Amino acid sequence: MTENHTGGVRVTMKDIFEEVQRQGKLLDKIANSLPDTEGQVHDHEERLRKLEMRVGWIFGALGLLSALVGVFSVSLG
Repeated sequence: MTENHTGGVRVTMKDIFEEVQRQGKLLDKIANSLPDTEGQVHDHEERLRKLEMRVGWIFGALGLLSALVGVFSVSLG
């Protein structure tokens, strides 16, 4: 950036280009330092599926247990 004699600032296309290049390099560094989000999403989905399966088994077992209790309570009553 160069200062103008009227007190203003003049920004040239070269200044903008250099700043964009600098910002791009900084963004590359940041992106490369972040962990692999694709792997984290896959792992998270896997854990959710396992949890859903366990919950399904629990509700199935509770349903079977309540059916057995109902059958035995009718036969004893």
